[in-house]
Amino acid sequence: MKSKEDILQKYYSYTPDGIPEINHSGLLEAMEEYRLEAEEAAFNAARQMQQQQYQYSSFKEYKESLSAQPAQVSESDKIKLIADSIVEQFLPSDPAISNFSFSFRTEGKPYTAIYARNQQGYWEYQSFTPDN
Repeated sequence: MKSKEDILQKYYSYTPDGIPEINHSGLLEAMEEYRLEAEEAAFNAARQMQQQQYQYSSFKEYKESLSAQPAQVSESDKIKLIADSIVEQFLPSDPAISNFSFSFRTEGKPYTAIYARNQQGYWEYQSFTPDN
């Protein structure tokens, strides 16, 4: 790992009197370079092993694994999540009812969510049907 001084040396400029100086953008670049050097050194010191092989073959591969991957949610999971979040607005007031449904739109498409009362008396999502 390079020392702070080695990294800063690349970003110095010198006045006519020979005094080293560094501008703000050079200092920011030096700080970022030093941070990456320290991160890589920490990575190398703490590499994880899985079945006698390194989990990540390089620091670059490790950094790429950290980038957020959007979760892929199925249509049925989306519909259930939306229906569960608004179901309280549609609960029937009659305690004798054991099933009910309600319609809503999301992403420009209409759906009907179907709920049933479980043995404990709570409403559980059963399924959905796309409306035409």
